[in-house]
Amino acid sequence: MTTYKGEPLNILHTIGLDVLYPVVRVALHFGGQLDRTRFESALEAVTTVVPELLCRYDVQNNQWIQVTDQVADLILDNVTDIDADAANWDLMKEPQLRVYWNEQDGRTVLTLYISHILTDGAGSKQLLYLLAKAYTKGSEAVTGIKNLQDVAWLEQLIKERPQKASRQTDHPAKPLLLPRLNADGPAKYRVGRVTLSAGDTAQLIEATHAAGVTVNDVVMASFGRVMQQFAGNSTLALACPTDMRQFNQFPKHTVQIANMTSRYNISMAAEIDSPLEELIQRFHKEMQTRKDQRQCFDSVASLLSQYHSQPVAKLQQAAEDNYHIREIAYTNFGVLNAQQLQFGEVSLDDLVITGGFRRAPMYQIAAGTFNGKLTLAFNMIGSDAEETFGMALARDVANAVRYFSVATVK
Repeated sequence: MTTYKGEPLNILHTIGLDVLYPVVRVALHFGGQLDRTRFESALEAVTTVVPELLCRYDVQNNQWIQVTDQVADLILDNVTDIDADAANWDLMKEPQLRVYWNEQDGRTVLTLYISHILTDGAGSKQLLYLLAKAYTKGSEAVTGIKNLQDVAWLEQLIKERPQKASRQTDHPAKPLLLPRLNADGPAKYRVGRVTLSAGDTAQLIEATHAAGVTVNDVVMASFGRVMQQFAGNSTLALACPTDMRQFNQFPKHTVQIANMTSRYNISMAAEIDSPLEELIQRFHKEMQTRKDQRQCFDSVASLLSQYHSQPVAKLQQAAEDNYHIREIAYTNFGVLNAQQLQFGEVSLDDLVITGGFRRAPMYQIAAGTFNGKLTLAFNMIGSDAEETFGMALARDVANAVRYFSVATVK
């Protein structure tokens, strides 16, 4: 079978597999039925751009080994408990994409599981856009598109900036932790979400402009404040993922379905009852300082600098030192472009994108905006009571965001 060389940042997501399996989950609800034959043709065209989708991952050699040449093998029909089924997905033996195909009341519902070893959130969005383009315009629409995974440009940028990170930067002395509930009942795979209305989302954007901050500042600070209140910490430590593609100019007719995400690490003293507006401004200033310093390079510098000379085990330790899995995590998928997510004549009515499933009390909020509505979502392995708690946390974050909007735009 054909093999393909991996890229260094694949290794980031091979750590902590027993705690968090590296996936990106995308749920798409359509207003009608997709054409199955047309979809499979589109998916086949996409695999010519990203052949790794048909491969298993060989961690010891950081390479992809083809295991099938049939896109039909990537599609599973009428699975009732999708997330429990996906829990048995083995990226080291199976293809890097699963498409769960279901029909509900004459409408297609797709749940895509995308390997996070293969690509990050931004790359997953590009994969979705590519699939929609091939479905809408035909397979020839993606002919000639190249997938650029090489990170030599990033290695050069990092060489030009001395590394300043220490292990403590990404391993805070007082991490945020949620209490463990005394909850009976089976731990199940669950997806929770809170979606702001289009009006609330528009008001949030207006408020950020008025306050001179970003939507990310508001959501991240609101999430941090809610987590802090339950943790009881006077120190607020969070990591904010960022897409490093912003630091490079890529040629036209290319995609970057790969791992090019790093993180900004925030750790600051903050009183639990300090005004939220002040906390948001502090987050904005802290984030701006780190952006100006390109501090995000620190989280991947050791891995990249050692990649060509060290074995995988040593590289995984470098990843753990600077990019470890936090109990409490935040991610922002940004805006999902509805114009690039048109599947022919069938409307896409709802889209939610999340990361891997965390065992409660681990918790991650994933923010994303689609069709002018901001969604805060989480994936959890937990009991009924833990899911209820998780939903309460998401609502608290949403309420904090709304509070800022109302307080700022009067």
